[in-house]
Amino acid sequence: MRKVLKKGIAAVLSATLIMGLTACGSEPAQETPRAEAAVEETGKAQTDAAEESPAEEEAGIVEEAAEGTDEVQSLLGETPLNPEDEYFGISLPMTNTEYYKGVETELSQYCEKFGIKYDMASADSDTQKQLSQFENLMTMGCTTIIVYALDPTSMQDIMARAEADGIRVVSATMTPENIDAYTIAIDANQDSVGTAAAQFASDWIDEHYPDAEDGSIEVVLFSMSISENVIQRCDGLRKIEELNPKAVIVADYDIPSDNYMVKVKENADLMMQQYPDVKVILTYSDVFNLIVDEAMMANPDVDPSQVCSIAIDKTNAAMEKIRLSKTDESTIRATVATGEDFNLTLIQAALGAFDSELNDLKQYFADPFVIQADNVDDYLK
Repeated sequence: MRKVLKKGIAAVLSATLIMGLTACGSEPAQETPRAEAAVEETGKAQTDAAEESPAEEEAGIVEEAAEGTDEVQSLLGETPLNPEDEYFGISLPMTNTEYYKGVETELSQYCEKFGIKYDMASADSDTQKQLSQFENLMTMGCTTIIVYALDPTSMQDIMARAEADGIRVVSATMTPENIDAYTIAIDANQDSVGTAAAQFASDWIDEHYPDAEDGSIEVVLFSMSISENVIQRCDGLRKIEELNPKAVIVADYDIPSDNYMVKVKENADLMMQQYPDVKVILTYSDVFNLIVDEAMMANPDVDPSQVCSIAIDKTNAAMEKIRLSKTDESTIRATVATGEDFNLTLIQAALGAFDSELNDLKQYFADPFVIQADNVDDYLK
């Protein structure tokens, strides 16, 4: 577990710089004896600084603090709960994938920026470990627990205990069956997410193949069916035929959760053999899309300028590929994110920003957001 204490406004404003230096592996500077010339220059600087009156110095500090406060309020917005009074527990299923590394980084940075004390725990893909960590967060006095549940069904009872004890429970990306197991569920309508990807594909078809006949543009899906949410997302992808009569789904590969990377690669190779004229590939996730894109770009018979593949979930790896697609060095044209900044939405929800906007299931839906060549540079880190 990692613990970050509350910071004052001035310290919060410098957190980004400090983290940047840490990420670059910088060592703290060691003190060394000053040379005479350095002493002379330092003495001059101190003399110049001394000429500034205490009132001017105090005014400068107040102005910087005010600017920092405005920046935080602009980003966070109005929230019923004061960030500096809160203690967040953050329960993640894992941090060994790019997606969850990004979640960990973003939630940490937001907590530090807003002055929120927090503890974060990773379950390393172990449901029992996540249950134990969640209980620890409860006993440590967290006022709110944000949870990306590895297995929502297994987590429901302990989440309901926390809710009953007066701890706000924010469920990320899914809505547990037990409505008493959470205070608010920040979710995305998965059918809408899949449909947004299909709509992008439809628009791309019309732009690149305006005169194509109905049923002539071959589309391949790399889908999954391991849960209701997953099925809903993939059903949204399948709407490509409804959105555009030129499109026809010629293959729909249902990828199992076991050995999924191998299965995606096998099916990508099979796709290129059986459907060499495929023009659109819709995939359940960025991970699938990256594997398919690598296979296609390695095939000399594939003309990437004639292919559009689209993914879901915002990862830097996929966004780098979207940037490369500008010069047809990748087939990945877009990815659909569940909200423009989903983790900021989680923080806002934890502070009560959406309590008055919830539906009967205590849900708040983040709108799908498409990242493509035109805007990808705004989101790459």
